[in-house]
Amino acid sequence: MNRQEFLQLVRELYGEEEWPKPLHRVKGAQLVDQGMEIGEAAKAVGTLSRSLEAVLDADDRLEAVLECSLRAVDQPHRERAIRTLGQLLVGRAAERAFEDIFQEEMETHELHLQDVREGRTDTDYRLYNGDSRPVYRINIKFHGALFERAPEMVGLEPEDCFALATYKIHSALAKQQEEGLPFIFAIVGVRTMSGEGVGARIPSEYVDGTAYIYQSPRAQRKRDFEDRVVAQLVDRGVDAFGEAYEAIHGAEWYILSARRADHLVRQMLYERVFALRIPRFTQQFRAAEVDMHFSLAQDLTPLPDFLHMLQREGQAKAVTMLERGVL
Repeated sequence: MNRQEFLQLVRELYGEEEWPKPLHRVKGAQLVDQGMEIGEAAKAVGTLSRSLEAVLDADDRLEAVLECSLRAVDQPHRERAIRTLGQLLVGRAAERAFEDIFQEEMETHELHLQDVREGRTDTDYRLYNGDSRPVYRINIKFHGALFERAPEMVGLEPEDCFALATYKIHSALAKQQEEGLPFIFAIVGVRTMSGEGVGARIPSEYVDGTAYIYQSPRAQRKRDFEDRVVAQLVDRGVDAFGEAYEAIHGAEWYILSARRADHLVRQMLYERVFALRIPRFTQQFRAAEVDMHFSLAQDLTPLPDFLHMLQREGQAKAVTMLERGVL
């Protein structure tokens, strides 16, 4: 990737919006190149005239503001970009598939989804009734690779095992108790799919541009940059997204209420949360979360069954079953 290609990528991602610091100074320099006075350009992008002058005088404007050369982006940062963008793209494919499955199943029903992912909370969607009152919170969970040691560690077959961090269960239940809205995890898995595998299919300009932002010690709003790259990949309909979407849409989906998850944790704490049985767990499993492991067949409810129940028997029964931890 060269400078012009990187700047073209930034223009595609941000358009007429404010560029993230310190790239905003490069945008200001471009305005000066187009004939704008330095003071006016500095004001337009939110910087000082002297800061803009330093960029204009630099041999390499990008290197001057990011303190990193495009030529020096290393493989570890590229690998991080492949892995992270791939994971985000898988997550977006799962969200899009869930939206479409819901609409297909509930097309004529009064319930409707509202996307709340932009808030970066523990909720992807809220479900509203015909009176526009929220009735459920929904969080999408994707699981890929098999836990090969599941029979030994938690007594489940690898194909039947789904892991969920205990802190996420606690947080979901706390949110449910605070708001009085049942919290539901919507779960899907494609065992042959991984974030790294999907990321390897992403066009190189997005990977290289993201890796450059990662490696820069001065770049800000790196997570926003990632989100915009993923949004662009989805909008463009790149093969990596389309293939992930098709596989996830056709996979088996389940639901698990926060209440049921909490009940099962309390019932099978030492059986299914193997971290509690392992001496020096954090030393043996570095960066691992303390997970509860669920049986897909026994502990979770197929999503189609839940949606059909909503259609046939209504929200009141569903809410009762969710609150009791039956679903």
